Amino acid sequence: MFIRIIQSLRKKSKVKLIAAAFFVFLLSVYPIYKNFYNGAAVTTYERHIALIQGKSEYFNPWQYRMLCPVIIEGLMFLYDHTIDKIYPVEEKFNFAYNQTSEPNPETKQFLELLNTKGALKYLIVFLLFRLLLNMLVFTLAYYLWKHFVKNKLLILLGLMFVSLSMGNAVIASDLTFNTYLDNVFYLTAACIIVYQINYLWLLPLIIFAAFNRETAMLIPALFFVSKMDFSRFSLKEIRISRIDFPKLQIWLFSGLLILLFISIFIFVRSYYGYVAPQVWKATPGLAMIKLNLLSPVALKSYMELLGVMAIIPFLLLFYFRRFPLLLRVWFLTIVPVWFAVHIYSVVIYQTRLFLVPLIMILMPMMLWLIESEYKKQTA
Repeated sequence: MFIRIIQSLRKKSKVKLIAAAFFVFLLSVYPIYKNFYNGAAVTTYERHIALIQGKSEYFNPWQYRMLCPVIIEGLMFLYDHTIDKIYPVEEKFNFAYNQTSEPNPETKQFLELLNTKGALKYLIVFLLFRLLLNMLVFTLAYYLWKHFVKNKLLILLGLMFVSLSMGNAVIASDLTFNTYLDNVFYLTAACIIVYQINYLWLLPLIIFAAFNRETAMLIPALFFVSKMDFSRFSLKEIRISRIDFPKLQIWLFSGLLILLFISIFIFVRSYYGYVAPQVWKATPGLAMIKLNLLSPVALKSYMELLGVMAIIPFLLLFYFRRFPLLLRVWFLTIVPVWFAVHIYSVVIYQTRLFLVPLIMILMPMMLWLIESEYKKQTA
């Protein structure tokens, strides 16, 4: 009888694992669909080829975000020498549309892409890679959030919200692999911190993250502040002496992480040759701040941010003192800087740029608050 019970539990755990994988798959597929339907995913191929040839449309910073293009090319090499040898997909399919019904421009562009030599194979690799990135984001988010939130269904609800947010965050973007890989790196770093995994793993992480995207520069700060003790600190009586700073080895290790990032940052720009950032909509600085906050474009930015974050940031500020200390420290370290830098430098209706703080900090805070309120009302 005991053996039967064990076997039954194993079967149930397998069913749960399969169901969880299926749910993560569905949540990962939806943002990709929205990227094609509402975004500019169809332009990914031509932009990728231009980048590989050193002719990025916006050379700085696109050309310097080299990790994902290198990964794509590696996957393409594997595809060409394995699957395509067995089943040459471009020889098997020919895509056309009914001449009696003219498709809309987006559909026509997509069909033209599919009939471009080499594009279909790249598209398959693009979709598989982006699907993998999305699934990694959801899986890592789950493991990070469950450190703060115990109710698994509540965490699942949070993942559903993030899937919708990612689906809404597609304005003025192609498949933007580096954005989602950036989320993977930040979530991995956060998991290393909260689960106290050997922090030497941050060394290879920061190396790859630096080759991926310049926004990874805050990962060393995330690690350092997590090792500080703010338990005696109070905003009512601000005293630095009430903050317990970490041991010397943490200072040295954080410095090493920063040094690695800066070295790679400089190396990539030296390798490709430095080109001043191209101007899009407005120059970074006061002109961009005005565009983002005080222009007709600002209304679009506000609505796009509302579609990604809803009213979560306002709720969190209202209840801020109640949250776990680590989440508050992360919030104050990352969120203001993240928003300020992007408002200063880019058009913020590209709301995919705000997924890192949303997934890593704002969502676990929101879920923790809901669980805390429920416990209080049922006590």
